Amino acid sequence: MTGTTDPTPVAAGPPPAQPATVMPDTSPAWLLAERVAWRLLEKAAAEVVVLDLRGRSDVCDFFVIASGHSDTQVRALAKWVRDSQLDDGQKARGQEGLDDGSWALLDFFDVVVHVFHQRTREYFQLERLWGDAPRLDLEPGWFAGHGAAGRHPDLNFTTAAGPGGAERG
Repeated sequence: MTGTTDPTPVAAGPPPAQPATVMPDTSPAWLLAERVAWRLLEKAAAEVVVLDLRGRSDVCDFFVIASGHSDTQVRALAKWVRDSQLDDGQKARGQEGLDDGSWALLDFFDVVVHVFHQRTREYFQLERLWGDAPRLDLEPGWFAGHGAAGRHPDLNFTTAAGPGGAERG
């Protein structure tokens, strides 16, 4: 018979596999995410997390998420990251909430930085929303290993409290 189509549905098959990602790596986006995470830890940010969104989002490659314990700390953390990255030649393409204190966002194109007040972070649960993304929880001691000093020879990885650091910078 000509002109007829087979009404039997064709199985679509499994969804394409996400590319395997490894953190840390030497991509420019990872290097920026790692540097931003350190800058946050230098100023006593809590619960610093990097989510690898490569292959999962068209918006950016990484989220860096951190918490502050007060509105003042959230503002200070976000402004510290913005200013320190500007000193390093990396200007944020967008910024929101730097005067609010509950959630500040800095968009560095490949890396988007979220600095939350703890209660706001718990409400929005951004990590849960991106629960399928590879996640790396960072603390100051992490930077003592994992080759961070070789990737960032200009940073002093002893300026934050915790293992590998004596003081908050």
